[in-house]
Amino acid sequence: KQWYQRRVAITAGIEDEELQLIQNRIAASTYEADWDRNVMVCIEDSEPCYIFYRLDDKVNDCDGVFYYVFMCYVPNDTSVKNKMLYAATRATLRRIFGDNRISTEYMGTVPEELSLQGYKNHVLSAGSNAPMTEAEKELAQVKKDEAAMRSQMSTNSATLPGLNLPATQDLLNNLEKFKKGFVNYLQIKLDTDKEELKLWDCGNIQGSELSEKIPQDEPRYHLFNFNHDFEGEKIWKVVFIYSCPGYSVPVKQRMMYSSTKSCFLDSLAKMDIEIAAKREISEGEEVKEVDVYEMIHPQKHASRAHFIKPKAPSKGGRRLIRNNN
Repeated sequence: KQWYQRRVAITAGIEDEELQLIQNRIAASTYEADWDRNVMVCIEDSEPCYIFYRLDDKVNDCDGVFYYVFMCYVPNDTSVKNKMLYAATRATLRRIFGDNRISTEYMGTVPEELSLQGYKNHVLSAGSNAPMTEAEKELAQVKKDEAAMRSQMSTNSATLPGLNLPATQDLLNNLEKFKKGFVNYLQIKLDTDKEELKLWDCGNIQGSELSEKIPQDEPRYHLFNFNHDFEGEKIWKVVFIYSCPGYSVPVKQRMMYSSTKSCFLDSLAKMDIEIAAKREISEGEEVKEVDVYEMIHPQKHASRAHFIKPKAPSKGGRRLIRNNN
């Protein structure tokens, strides 16, 4: 990381079917002032290459980490083999470098397309500089942050579909109580600093009280064993609720909750805690008592009547035609 934070231009190529560093150049001024003297010198008319060029903007919440433009230069007269190699390797190289650090990616077949003016023309044609509302800017930043977090998580745990975080002993004890029916409600918090799941709230509540338990400022997992009447019988069914207030929650916290959820549900299944229904919500109003009931017992909507093709108009019975002859 420290190596490419100091470089403004990094050129890579494929030699003997392996990625090789060709050269790198150090920043001296702004990205616009440095562009042509650092990028254009990396290009040989007949030789394909990849170029990472550093911009002046930093990746959000990543001190000292800058955004880069990723350019792939493949001249028209390059051999078919080289064209195939560079096309097949492009995505791999980008992933190794870090998807979250790439702000723009494009391909050029003549050197002029990789000049500063060529870059600006690409941005303009791609509509990258189209005016955005504040809400659109916020949503775009959230998506960038989520991509960065996914990249970080995939690096730390490349073989796991989610994060399997440990649970505190207090939480494990109360899960056993919940399983045995001593309490019917648990609220679980994910401690992002300690990277563990812990008990936040527990007790016995009515279905009408569940919505009041949903925090308005932080995500939580909720387990509620709903006692209700169904078809004349008194039954208990467990529902799992993941509440997240929305984009006001820090990206790291939101992504960790989302990535941990499936592993946590798997752990509940191993403890023989059967989940009858699951739901993700953003506010307590989404889990009124009637909503919980319908989660467990979805209403059966009447099926649509099938369209019956009408019979063709009748031509009537056969008629006898009298032969005057």
